[in-house]
Amino acid sequence: MKVFAPKPVVILTLTLALTLGASPAHDEASGHAGESEAHYAALGDSYASGVGAGSYIPSSSECLRSSRSYASLWAAAHGPKEFQFLACSGATATDVLQSQVPRMSRATTLVTLTVGGDDLDFSRTVQSCLLPASTDAACDQAIDQAEHILQNELPEKLQRLYQAIDSAAPESRVVLAGYPHVVEIGTPTCMVGTPARRAKFNAVTDQLDDLIRKTGNKQGFAFADARLPFAGHGVCARRGVPEWINAEVEPSFASFHPNVTGQRIGYLPTVSAYMRKNSY
Repeated sequence: MKVFAPKPVVILTLTLALTLGASPAHDEASGHAGESEAHYAALGDSYASGVGAGSYIPSSSECLRSSRSYASLWAAAHGPKEFQFLACSGATATDVLQSQVPRMSRATTLVTLTVGGDDLDFSRTVQSCLLPASTDAACDQAIDQAEHILQNELPEKLQRLYQAIDSAAPESRVVLAGYPHVVEIGTPTCMVGTPARRAKFNAVTDQLDDLIRKTGNKQGFAFADARLPFAGHGVCARRGVPEWINAEVEPSFASFHPNVTGQRIGYLPTVSAYMRKNSY
């Protein structure tokens, strides 16, 4: 195994996100900005596959991989030597371990990963806390269950997954893209849940991101904090501010996921900043 110094944590400000957000479209329009030397594997769940952004790749079937996901946009702009788009909607940490990691090329030099939300039963928590039929009691029960998993089950699952990635692609550098706050708290007129339920939902996101960061740092992986560029752009954003997260929409699976703007301006700059720092 090639030994690397611990990968730096990527801290990205909203200003950087907005500045870089326009560049991918230019790169794609003019062809590859420059051939990348990376052998890139994109792993994870629906946030990594691009659910909510549309333009799903037909061959990806129920995995719902989007050509507008942050992984696809980066690959289109930079032309890696190899691009394995393995992320799949609904994937848990165990799913990634069992179904995605074994398919990674041994030549992989770069991995991005977003996973953990479905381990906490993201859909149930959304239904219990944010949808019209949600109640305080149902939300509290869902939050308690999510916190139990966060404290007692997910740490070991993430550790096993991160170790497996390191073993499967020993020459790789890994960036863990975290989760944004999907909903803004301080908009009392917003009909998505209540301010109190929205705060509880975001608090679980904070706990999940903190776990991903701490566990990843032990393995020498970088953490890209998606909360920073998405700040203020979640569901229930103040009037005049674009929402980068879908509210309740059809098809329902796209609800409370980043839309195409969220992928392009929220997530992509986080990944792009990491690529530039590591000369990819």
